[in-house]
Amino acid sequence: MEGEPDEIEEFTIFDDLPHAGKDTFDKSVSIMSSTKERRAVVFYAPDLKSLCCIDNSASEAEATYTKSVTEGFTHSESLTVSAQYTIEGSFEIAKASKTFGFSFTFSAETSKSTTESISFTVPAGKKAFLYQGFFRTKILTHSPAIGEYSWVEGSEGLYLCSGTKTTTKPLIGPATLI
Repeated sequence: MEGEPDEIEEFTIFDDLPHAGKDTFDKSVSIMSSTKERRAVVFYAPDLKSLCCIDNSASEAEATYTKSVTEGFTHSESLTVSAQYTIEGSFEIAKASKTFGFSFTFSAETSKSTTESISFTVPAGKKAFLYQGFFRTKILTHSPAIGEYSWVEGSEGLYLCSGTKTTTKPLIGPATLI
């Protein structure tokens, strides 16, 4: 059981944190483990993270704001995806009567977080809000010797998607997975 995880063909982004069990494990992404336990990262609760707002409505000049945006996992422990496969996915959420789509890719090379700077420009007399898609993550273990599935304590994190979305009004309320 040690070493490389099995290749994955499909995985699920759950609406909420599911029950720790075989079905959840089978629908999640296997990650490397240095123990005899098998590990998988579970994706759930996609949403939008507010990055900033520029209220330029009382100005006659364009305003630009530069921000560092992180993409990838925010776990305190390292998550290593098998070197033999790349995981691609996408999801759509509805929030405040708007629909947003995000895609993501990660592999052994991209399973760590990366940061880049983006510029956000708002014309004179306008207001805009900048958002980034994310989903929550948690590590699930399977102990084959005893047949038990359990959550790794303190393993909660986020996966921050690449790309950003802008709106002219703030997006308030919960997101719904479509």
